[in-house]
Amino acid sequence: MSAAAGFPNWVLLEPFVFRRDDESSFPDESKAPIRASGITSWGARFSIAFSVADPPHISHLYARLPQPGFLGPDEMTPLAIVATHRHLVLLGVDTLTPQLLGCQNFFIYDANEDHSSLLQMLPPCTESNVVYTRDDGSVPPSSTPRSTPRLLDSGSMGIWCRGEGFMVAELSRCQPSDCSKVFADIYLLRSSSSSESKWAFLRAEILSTNKPYDEDLWQLCFWQTETVIPFKNWLCWMDYHQGILFCDMMEVEVATPTVSFLRFPLDESPTITRTATSSFFYRGASVVDHGRALKFVNVTRHDGIPFGALKPGTGFTITCNTLILGDGISSSMKWEKDYTVTSKELWDTNKDRLPHGILMFPRVDIDRPYVVHFLLIEFGYAKKKMWVVSIDMNTRTVESFFKYIDGWDGLQGDDADLIMDKSMSPMPFLPCEFPRFCNLSRYVILLLPYLLLNRFRFCRFHI
Repeated sequence: MSAAAGFPNWVLLEPFVFRRDDESSFPDESKAPIRASGITSWGARFSIAFSVADPPHISHLYARLPQPGFLGPDEMTPLAIVATHRHLVLLGVDTLTPQLLGCQNFFIYDANEDHSSLLQMLPPCTESNVVYTRDDGSVPPSSTPRSTPRLLDSGSMGIWCRGEGFMVAELSRCQPSDCSKVFADIYLLRSSSSSESKWAFLRAEILSTNKPYDEDLWQLCFWQTETVIPFKNWLCWMDYHQGILFCDMMEVEVATPTVSFLRFPLDESPTITRTATSSFFYRGASVVDHGRALKFVNVTRHDGIPFGALKPGTGFTITCNTLILGDGISSSMKWEKDYTVTSKELWDTNKDRLPHGILMFPRVDIDRPYVVHFLLIEFGYAKKKMWVVSIDMNTRTVESFFKYIDGWDGLQGDDADLIMDKSMSPMPFLPCEFPRFCNLSRYVILLLPYLLLNRFRFCRFHI
C-alpha cells in the first residue's frame, strides 16, 4: 500500500510488545489495522496487530497469546520483535509452557503479500554448534545435525530482503587460541520457493579497514552486538562502543562472505573496558534516504554519568556523521562529519521550551535526515515520565515535543505495563518501512477510521 493511500512511509515502532490476551482488550481494526496470526510448532494459536502513526508519534505491536499455549502475562511475554527490513518483520516466540521450555520459533510477517494474514514460520536450526579445534580457525569436519533445534540468539539476528526472498542470519564472534585472527560464525537461512529452506553454517575471517589491525583484533575479542541493521548489500552488526561488522549478503549467494570491521567516529580511543557513559543509551545508527545512506549520531555527556540526570551546570554535545562508501568495503570507506551541536546552542535557541535534560536514543528521520528524534526521561522517580523530542539540526530548533509516558500518573491507564517495563529498561524505537508496502485492497475499509482521525489528530506542537 502506498503512503498516499493512508499509511505513513515509515514508522517509529515501540519494541515493547503490548500483550492483550482477552478479546475485549485486544485492539480492533480501527486502532490497529495491520493484523496477522500464527500457529507455533506446539500448536498454540496467536494473533498480532500493528497500530501505525506518523513519526514522531510512536507505533505499537499488540499480541494476543492465549493460555494454555503460552505462559501467563504475569510471568512473561514470549513474543518479541527481532528485526525488520523493507516489507518484512521478523518475530520471535521463545519460552512457552513449563513442559515446553527451550522451544523457539521465528515467524515472518510480509506486508508485500496479498495474503499475509498468516505468519510464515521459519524452519528450526539443526546445525551443530561449531567450536574451534584448530589454531588457524578452520572449521572441523561437519558433524551430524542436532537431534534438537539449536537455540539462536535473537539479539544477534538480522533479516535482509533479496528481491522476492530474504535471508535471516545470526552472527557470533569466535577466536582461535593463538589470538592471531578473529572470525565471524554465521548461521544463515535463505528463503527458497523451489525447495525447503534450511539453515547453513559459515565461518569468515573478520577483516579490518582500520590500522593498526592488531589493535582492532584485540578490541574484537570484547565484541557485544547491540543492534543489527540492513544497509544496501550488507547486514551490519553494531557494537556502539566499537564499530560495525559488515557482512556482504550478495556474496553469500555464491561463496563465503566477506566480513569487515569499521570503527565508529569517536573522540576517545578504543579501550578494552567500556567507557563510563553507556554507549547503548546515547548512540544510534540510522539508514536514511530510501536505504542509500547510513548516519551515526553520538550524544556525548559532559558529566560522564552512565545513566541518570545531568549534573547541574553540565551539558552534552551531539555529533552526526555520514558513512562515505567510496568503492565499497575497503580502506576508502570513511566517516564524514555532518554537524556538531551543543546543548547550550539548543537551550539558547529554544529558551525554556526544551528542558535541561539529557537526550537519549537518537533516531534520524528517514524522510528528513536533518531531523533527529530523541527520548527525554525525567529521572528521580521509580516510574519515569518520558517525552519524544524532535529537533531540526539545521536550525537547532525543537520541531515537536510531546509526552509519551506519563509515569506514576499513567499507571491506572491501559499502558501501565509499558510504564512498568520502560521505567526499568528504556529501549530505543525501531525505524520500520513495512506499512508502506501493505496491500491496499486488504485495508481500504479498515483504514477509514484511521484516515478520518489522521486528518485531525497529532497536530504537532510547534514550541
